[in-house]
Amino acid sequence: MATIDWNKLAEQAGNQTDAEFNQQITQLTNLNLTEVDSFISESKITNDNALKVLKVIDNATLSNNEKANSISTIENGIGFLVKLASKVI
Repeated sequence: MATIDWNKLAEQAGNQTDAEFNQQITQLTNLNLTEVDSFISESKITNDNALKVLKVIDNATLSNNEKANSISTIENGIGFLVKLASKVI
């Protein structure tokens, strides 16, 4: 029986998840996959934190000040938001 390399399997699953996440952002923002990969990498944000930032942005019940305060508490959230805005504008 072959030995399962759990570390390799976990890495492959993580890479697949990252690719799917980036593809979803691409579809939602009309940015291409290269741009999405670039601004996630440049801002050094995790996919989980990028999702948190996007949820805050999408929350219609929060004021702009509340959104800014909330995003500032997310690790690398401001950098991600700046990169996102620079690509969209």
